[in-house]
Amino acid sequence: MLKYNFDRLADRDKDDSIKWTKSINEDRFGPIPDDYISMWIADMDFELAPPVCNHLENLMEKKTFAYIYPYENFFRAIQYWMTLKTDNQVPLEEICLDYGIVSSLYHVVQTFIQPGDRVLMHTPVYNPFREATENNQGILIENKLLVNEEKRFMIDFEELENQMQESKPKLFILCNPHNPGGTVWSRQDLTRLAELCLKYNVILVSDEAHSDHIQNGTFTSALDLEEKYRQNLIYVNSPNKAFNIAGLKTSYVIIPNNKLCEQYRETLVKCHIEQPNTLGAAALVASYTPEGLEWVQECFSYIVNNYQWVVKFVEKEIPQLELMPMDASYVLWIDVSDTGMSGEIFTTKLAQTKGVLVQEGLSFGPGGEDYIRINLGTSLELVQQAFKRIAECLNETVTDEINI
Repeated sequence: MLKYNFDRLADRDKDDSIKWTKSINEDRFGPIPDDYISMWIADMDFELAPPVCNHLENLMEKKTFAYIYPYENFFRAIQYWMTLKTDNQVPLEEICLDYGIVSSLYHVVQTFIQPGDRVLMHTPVYNPFREATENNQGILIENKLLVNEEKRFMIDFEELENQMQESKPKLFILCNPHNPGGTVWSRQDLTRLAELCLKYNVILVSDEAHSDHIQNGTFTSALDLEEKYRQNLIYVNSPNKAFNIAGLKTSYVIIPNNKLCEQYRETLVKCHIEQPNTLGAAALVASYTPEGLEWVQECFSYIVNNYQWVVKFVEKEIPQLELMPMDASYVLWIDVSDTGMSGEIFTTKLAQTKGVLVQEGLSFGPGGEDYIRINLGTSLELVQQAFKRIAECLNETVTDEINI
């Protein structure tokens, strides 16, 4: 029995969200029915975690939002949370405040490359990795992920080493767990990757934003690797995904190497990022607590139940879809190639005829052409409605083809 009620959703009609504003969605998908179900962008529909909500309400009662400094409790909260995720105690001096995961990625790129330098990353991958590189005049080098017999992503290490040797990138940006797909990289994979980065003088950047939601396997943070690898590491994280507070624009970067850390701090000073967002800092402090941990664990338990329902339903009713095992996160990666449609065509048809809004796989880059991504961070009722509509959409598609 769960302590928190995840069947009760927040009122998304009044929050001006990208996810649920119809005009924004029609700009993306074209005309959609009024009863649409939005499942594309990676934010959840649940009410804010009570420990966070209560803390913010108490802050509101003070009726002031003056300048604040990066106070000790902010960094202590991060230290506490990291003890749950890594075997290493993170010193306060290694932690840098920033304004959201994507901003952190931009600042990393701005710090450690010059125009024309190369940045290596997997594909398909979270698109801001590309944008951070290209918008800062970097040259993107993509290492295409393979899919193994278990339908999980795997790294083509032979090609990866060739790319490092030939392209001489300055950075490798890793997503762990991987988005899309939810693959949790093993300690063996991380060590092999870190060794290649060290060998070819490539700084390893590890975005671990989805690491609070692990379903299968043992999660290894890049911070848990040997010290020689940690000295070549930039770690990026935030409570935004786990606690659904992306709008508060707060993140942190951990850099064990003093020289690299100072270089990064210089960039933050140049961008005048020296004071936290008052609400964002407060939300992080309230999130990274034992009470916050309890909420996250229950939240993901609920999402896992959603996922298990989807697996059974798809196997029985929509066998044309092939699900990548969702080992982490709450976004499901689905191969739609057996429907006879590309991910892009499938996404458009589904949105315009059935009002189910999913993300086309191509938006994550090469390797995503035959895929869609669906967010399961909502009520089981909405998940069931959405997948029943998907089944209807495919049945109608088959009928149309027969009539033709």
